Amino acid sequence: MQHRSFLLFALLTLLALTSAVAKKKADCKYKFESWGSCDGGTGTRARQGTLKKARYNAQCQETIRVTKPCTPKTKAKAKAKKGKGKD
Repeated sequence: MQHRSFLLFALLTLLALTSAVAKKKADCKYKFESWGSCDGGTGTRARQGTLKKARYNAQCQETIRVTKPCTPKTKAKAKAKKGKGKD
């Protein structure tokens, strides 16, 4: 019975430590510039962020660069509005 209690305690301790470490990974806050123009070669656009706040002694980079795919301009919104008229 003591062996099971010890294993249960060890498991709960491990889970608590794992969740604490997971929380620390998302504690770097950045202030971002506007998205740049689309790079035709890579098909992405980028922006840079500078560190605004770091919590819980997190190891954060001073500046980071993020990218996202360029979105093609679509007329889906215009088509959606077409059917909404007076009844």
